[in-house]
Amino acid sequence: MRFLIALMPLYLVGQSPSPMIRAKQFPPPDFVLHDTIHKEPPSGVQLGPGGITIQQGVGTPTTINVLAFSGDGKVLAAGKDFGRVVVWDFPSRSVAGIVETGQGIVSAVALNDDGTILATGGNGDKFSVKLWNVTTGKVTKTFKLGQDFVKDVRFDSLGRWVAVTYNQGRAYVIDSTTGSPVLELTRTGTHAMRFSKDGTMLLTGDAFDFTTWNTGDWSKRQSAPRGQGGPLLLAFHALSNRIAVERDFRVRIALLSTGEVAESVGDLLPDARANPFLPFSEFSTDGSILFLTLKDRLWLLNTRTGTVCGSNVMYSSGGALSPNGRWLVGSKDDSILSKERTDGVWVWDTEKLATDCGMTPSVQN
Repeated sequence: MRFLIALMPLYLVGQSPSPMIRAKQFPPPDFVLHDTIHKEPPSGVQLGPGGITIQQGVGTPTTINVLAFSGDGKVLAAGKDFGRVVVWDFPSRSVAGIVETGQGIVSAVALNDDGTILATGGNGDKFSVKLWNVTTGKVTKTFKLGQDFVKDVRFDSLGRWVAVTYNQGRAYVIDSTTGSPVLELTRTGTHAMRFSKDGTMLLTGDAFDFTTWNTGDWSKRQSAPRGQGGPLLLAFHALSNRIAVERDFRVRIALLSTGEVAESVGDLLPDARANPFLPFSEFSTDGSILFLTLKDRLWLLNTRTGTVCGSNVMYSSGGALSPNGRWLVGSKDDSILSKERTDGVWVWDTEKLATDCGMTPSVQN
């Protein structure tokens, strides 16, 4: 839940002394997905006679922290506060299941290739990662490999591997069938892991290098120095050899093989000073558009021209792009002063959205 009273005009503020620049704005979503009606626990944010009070460590029932599609794009999962994960059958726009994880604020979710297995991580059960049967809502495996909050979980495209990144730089890749780690990165400050679209390659970013790994035998392919400014890995597009990074609080596009950065691309996005870890960033299928969340908004960045398009304030940072690039989803939370229920998962058809934003759409059929 966020506490801005009104939606601000969509102006992008560059690094001082850059002028304010107006960007194009998203159209309304094509449709919205909602949770089922249920008894919600008391919110940690209350509006009373003395104003707004915030109870530390207690979430808000409507808040969606993270979103993830299954590999086939037919299932969508939303990790919420109070341990709740909502799973939708995306084609029918209906709730397919509810998983009560007991993990407090759910900070990481992932679905396997056909959406039958859910991976979750949160802040409320001693840093475990759990695998769930989506149909039964029952836990099938529990991994306790780190001693810190789970920052990110993701499956490869075939659902065999689960990549888990912890907040303090430990990371593992786990065989989802056996539960055994096949890759352990425990000493190098790993901040991100990204699978290629076809699942044959994993890219990791640590304190020193960007490294690619073969997922067939987990041999190392190559390493490239992170370069000046210690860029943080955001997204990976293997076919074009491109990565998105956050460097010096700015989103940049770089070539993985050389580290060459397009300096101008991303300057029209707001700086990431308040967002050291961007929760969602993903390239379009051809790598021409970067989708991301930054400062509680969704953004489209044309990586060739540097033009941008942004949503209204979402009061939330969850986002996901369907594997074929057809759908963009973002979590919307209501302001505590809102008189309308606008919370839920907002969904845009990316072809229509890109056209409205003056960009060429990129969808894999």
